[in-house]
Parts: sequence; C-alpha cells; structure tokens
Amino acid sequence: MAGFLPTGAAGLDEMLGGGLPTSGLIELFGEKATGKSVLCLQTASATAGAGKNVLIVDTELGYEKNLLPYWAAPMRSRFGSNISYSKVTVERRLDDGRKKRVIEAVMKEAIRNLLLQYQIETTEGQLSQIISVISPVAKLTADKSVGRIYILEEPGLNGLLALHGIDGEMVVSEGGRTELRLKPGGIREPENSPIGNFVRDYGIGLIIYDSISAPAKSTFTGTQDLPARSSTFAFLLGQAQKMSSRFGIPVLAVNHISIHPHNPAWSHPYGGLTVGYDFKYVFHLEREPSESKLKEYPVANSDSVKEHNRLLWSYRHPSIDQYAKAVLLYLDESGFH
Repeated sequence: MAGFLPTGAAGLDEMLGGGLPTSGLIELFGEKATGKSVLCLQTASATAGAGKNVLIVDTELGYEKNLLPYWAAPMRSRFGSNISYSKVTVERRLDDGRKKRVIEAVMKEAIRNLLLQYQIETTEGQLSQIISVISPVAKLTADKSVGRIYILEEPGLNGLLALHGIDGEMVVSEGGRTELRLKPGGIREPENSPIGNFVRDYGIGLIIYDSISAPAKSTFTGTQDLPARSSTFAFLLGQAQKMSSRFGIPVLAVNHISIHPHNPAWSHPYGGLTVGYDFKYVFHLEREPSESKLKEYPVANSDSVKEHNRLLWSYRHPSIDQYAKAVLLYLDESGFH
C-alpha cells in the first residue's frame, strides 16, 4: 500500500490523506514567485528530518546562493537540527579505448583558454553546457550521512539527459528547427545511469526537479521545436518514472506555467500533452484570490485557516476531479502552513 510524505503544510497534507504519495511522478506548477521552490525545499526538509536522504536537481542554479541562505535555518528549526545540505560533484570524463579520464575542471580550463585566444569570454554555466555535450559520461559524488539534502546543479538540457542515461545531442536543421538525435544505443537503463547510481548508493528517498521545464524553455524557443520538445520530455520523464518504480521512491517536479495568449484565465503546466500524461499527480499553486472569489471555490479548509496568502489546487489526482478541491496555505518566514 502506498504511503505518504508529509509536506508540513497541514491543509495540503490533510487534503491528500497524509501528504504527497510515495510513488509515481508528482508535479507542482504555477507562476513565478508563488513559493514553489520553498514548498519543495520544505517537503525535502520534512523528509530529511525523518531520516531519509533527498536529491534536488537544481536546473535554475537557485538553491545554494539564493534559497538556502534564507530558508535553511527555518527548515532546520521546524523539521530537525540534524538536516544537512551537500552539493553534488559531477565528475565528467572522456572515454577512449584506454579508458583515459579527463577531469571536468581541467577540461573547462582548456576550453576557456582556447576561446580566450579568439577573444571569446565564457561563463561557468556556458562551460558546463559545453562539457556536457562533449563529455556525457559522469559520476556523481558527495558526502554521505543520514538526513541529508543533496543539491545537484545541471542547467543544460544535454547534461540533464546524459545524467539520466540518455546519450543524444540537440542539433539545428537547415530550416532552423531544433531536433534531438539519439546516438546508437543512446538510452541505458535508468538505474545504471549516473543519477540512478547515486540514488542507490546514497539511499535517496525522494527526488526533486526544480525545475523540470527551465532547460527545455531555453532550448526549444519556437513552435517549430514542439516535436523535439515532446520527445525530449518523453525520454526524460520516462527515465524518471522508471526510477520511481524500480527504487520505490516519489519524484516531485516543479514546472512553469503556460498561459494562453488570448485567454489568460486558461492556464496549464508547461510542456504540452507529454507532460500532462506522465505526471499522475499535479498541483497548481497560485496567489490568494479575492475573498469574493474564495466563496465560489471548493476550498477544503476555509473554516480552519485564519491567515492565508496562497491557494493550492488539485489539478490532477486519481480520486479528485480537476480543480474540484483546493486548500488555503500561509507562507511566512518559516515556510508554508
């Protein structure tokens, strides 16, 4: 029987019968600055406080410098002083017939110096994306302990795919359309991928992607790229689904929101039908609407909540119709309540 992972937000946990399901793919989508990352970090902290390790795949490079300095202490105060945070090191290598290994830092320095000869300056993020294309083989390492939250930074789509055992490359056709081309034998079993090995070796009990859509949005910029976007999401989410099933752990992903240009009231998760089909549990986080609107909404905890500034909808759930139930949440300096 499936269990639950408490989020620490009482109304949400109550609506779900105890928290997020401990199996399958779970999506949290919404507009910017609604607190999606905070709710994910809070869920990770509640999980780590209970003695399980968590892996956060940070594609927006926001946790180490922007989120943890403000939220690490409050989360430890709420969920346990034993919670610790570690950055995951990605060691990439080039493999030839002699299994020669070239460390990522050495490769970055060589590429940086080469480009400087042509007066081309590169950022650390750009170098990481170059490395992920020419050196897809990687090993993930970090300090080991119990109750630890691991932060893995990977902003590039090619690098993200490689970490999941998908060996391919993005190419632009003569017509300007981006395409994903898999190399021969380009998909390995996810439990043998770099992330799969890390999940097994480090006892990960929850994987969080924040966000699953950022690398795709920066790669697929036009409507002509929609087929490649769909196939890329299908490969990536397919690997995540297999890991969830084979390791018996939940996968929680933050996603951006798509707003219809002619009808702003009609909103849905970014990514199209592929994303819509793969996530079995989907929740929509938004800012609190007006009091008059709240009277029309099917809010599950309107009688028990005094302060509230966020509204979370059940967008997709096996036992709840779309937008048929919502909960009021309150976000303050210690997180969601």
